Amino acid sequence: MRFALKICICTVLIVTLLFGVAGQILIAQSFDTALRFRVQAAVADYSALASAMEAELYGIYLYYNTASPEMYAEILRRAGSNQGVESPCALYSTDSKLLTASTDEFAETLTFPELRVRRFAYRLIKDDGGRTLLDTAGCVSIGGQNYFLSVRYDADDLMRLRGEQIESVTLLHIITVAISTAAMLLLSYLTTKPLRRLQRFSTIIGNGNYSRRARVTTLDEIGDLTVAFNEMTGAIEQKVEALEQNAKQQKDFVASFSHELKTPMTSIIGYADMLRSTELDEEDAFMAANFIFTEGKRLEAMSLKLMDLIVLDKNEFKLSRGYARRALGHVVAVVTPMLEKAQLTLEYDIEQQIILYEKDLLLTLVTNLIDNARKASSPGKVVTLTGRSEGDRYRISVRDEGIGIPKEELSRITEAFFMVDKSRARAQHGAGLGLAIGNRIAALHGSSLHFESELDKGTLVWFDVPLSRLGKGDAE
Repeated sequence: MRFALKICICTVLIVTLLFGVAGQILIAQSFDTALRFRVQAAVADYSALASAMEAELYGIYLYYNTASPEMYAEILRRAGSNQGVESPCALYSTDSKLLTASTDEFAETLTFPELRVRRFAYRLIKDDGGRTLLDTAGCVSIGGQNYFLSVRYDADDLMRLRGEQIESVTLLHIITVAISTAAMLLLSYLTTKPLRRLQRFSTIIGNGNYSRRARVTTLDEIGDLTVAFNEMTGAIEQKVEALEQNAKQQKDFVASFSHELKTPMTSIIGYADMLRSTELDEEDAFMAANFIFTEGKRLEAMSLKLMDLIVLDKNEFKLSRGYARRALGHVVAVVTPMLEKAQLTLEYDIEQQIILYEKDLLLTLVTNLIDNARKASSPGKVVTLTGRSEGDRYRISVRDEGIGIPKEELSRITEAFFMVDKSRARAQHGAGLGLAIGNRIAALHGSSLHFESELDKGTLVWFDVPLSRLGKGDAE
């Protein structure tokens, strides 16, 4: 059952019940009021009739010095005639035995339990013809003796009035319930309209459109529910975006790791092939094997740090002190086989300073910059690696004599998956991730990648790292 219909039915039932009870109370009070006025009139008749009977009986006693049952009947007739009381009446003795009555409808014995505690009592009865009568009785004193006087009044008009009131209240009840039903149907429909709107929005959101929001149209509990619903939708959207971002980061990590793995693996394969295919002396063989071992350990450490950087979005790494020539010289050893295979010459000018850097990530960044220079250069060109101190920073730059980068694309060069020359990059197995990751590594050292490029003349890329002003004793 629809919620609006439930509200309507419950409200109509409550209105019906309350109106029914109120109608019954109103009818009962109206009937009691009319009966009370009738009883008050009966009490007045009763008092006047008792006084008249006492006067008649007093006259009879003065004249006859006694009273017979026939005399009581005459007294009752004269008193009723004198007071204008046309209703049937009867006189009973104190032991409730009938002495005389104006009609034969009275019982031989008066049964009025209320007279035991009251001097006047009344009740409604039905006669043999189905008429409603107001039966009254009271204790009167006539000639020094007590009697019970009973008078019956026609009360059919009271019952007719009560029936008419019941019909009127019933008709008004039906009209009220009908109007209430129609009004509550409309009101419940309008009240639950925001709920139906929320239902539609929940279907839209269930289909994956998390950016939609329900419009708040009321300031009541339904409006609060709409606000809470929108907040819940926003939380779901953030969770979904976080999951999508996490999935993207994992995908980026796999692509980045594959990208960063190629250059050192080229050197490892080159030295391994040298060990396998060339007979080397003991010192050269040890150096080649040591290089393979060192690069393998660096790849292991680099994979964990790239995962922290890309997947876990870690932005704080401990910077170690080390000699610039040792750090960048390791890069030279890694990239030399790759550049020789591409028929390129590597020139380097590295000023010896103690720098603060993250070893594995810095080597990855510089190696990646030289690899990008290789991809942009044709055989016979020169790639230059330079390290110079400038103030309290140490600038590391890589220059090539390659194809260059258009000026309009320099601002996007560090975006993930952006490639200047897509066909050339794919031919070189590029994914467009190296510079995006490199810029993040530079940021870890308090810097960023800076580019200076001219088409067909080459590109200069540089960044800087902090200089250490402490002694050289504990530098790596």
